[in-house]
Amino acid sequence: MLSRTVIRVSEICSGAGIAVAAALLVYMVIHIILEIILRNFFASSTNSMGEYVGYATGAMAFMAMGHTFMSRKHVRVSLLRRFLRGKIAIAVELFCIMATFAMFAFMTRYIWLILMRDYTRGSVSPSLMATPTWYIDAALFAGLVIFLIQLVASAIDTVINGVPEEQIEGE
Repeated sequence: MLSRTVIRVSEICSGAGIAVAAALLVYMVIHIILEIILRNFFASSTNSMGEYVGYATGAMAFMAMGHTFMSRKHVRVSLLRRFLRGKIAIAVELFCIMATFAMFAFMTRYIWLILMRDYTRGSVSPSLMATPTWYIDAALFAGLVIFLIQLVASAIDTVINGVPEEQIEGE
């Protein structure tokens, strides 16, 4: 019961993350087109395109990580896994998930510390727009938390159902 709940929560979070990432992609395209039109036809600019598209690119990548992992579309080196079966394959898979979780939990902790520091200090970007930097930190942090939840769900799924077979597109 708890395992199904965790897996369902991870699916919801990952779905929300990919929806935000898709919306950010649409925003970036619109902002870039607007900037092109303003510069070419009106000799003007939003003066924010480079900054905000950069922030959106980072946020988009982090927000999509959970869904990418859930749908098994991430870059994966599985040379060793091809030779492993049964409990050994499960052990190797769980080790990889735990190692990944540890590294990303470490990173998430530091992003959280940066987020709290930037928020309490009221830090802003050193640009014309003076964007509060905690906005960017919050997007990265949210994406990392979604990814960590997905890793936990993946570990639970591996224990219950074993290691899923590799599905290589095009074969």
